[in-house]
Amino acid sequence: MEAVLIDQFVVPEGAVEEFLRHVHFSANIVKTRPGFVEGYVLQRVSGDGHVNVVTTAVWASQAAMEDARKSIAAEFARIAFNPPEIMQRLGVRIERGIYHRAPY
Repeated sequence: MEAVLIDQFVVPEGAVEEFLRHVHFSANIVKTRPGFVEGYVLQRVSGDGHVNVVTTAVWASQAAMEDARKSIAAEFARIAFNPPEIMQRLGVRIERGIYHRAPY
């Protein structure tokens, strides 16, 4: 069964452009990992000075996602790319969930 990682971000409007640059940078690494199926970035203005950004990454299985998580963390460390630090600096909040996808 496919596993889907869904991250929901609340981004201050003034930080959206920089934040999305980092999202796309990391996505270009994520999508090269074995077992990656597809991913999307969605956004909407929330009207309170923030933009809601949702990212999805679909994996062929939970095991593929776990293996990818390890190799992605190693790659991020190797290139000194630190998403938690970036989010803190930009004032971004995150909620993360792992879901299992099946057709209706």
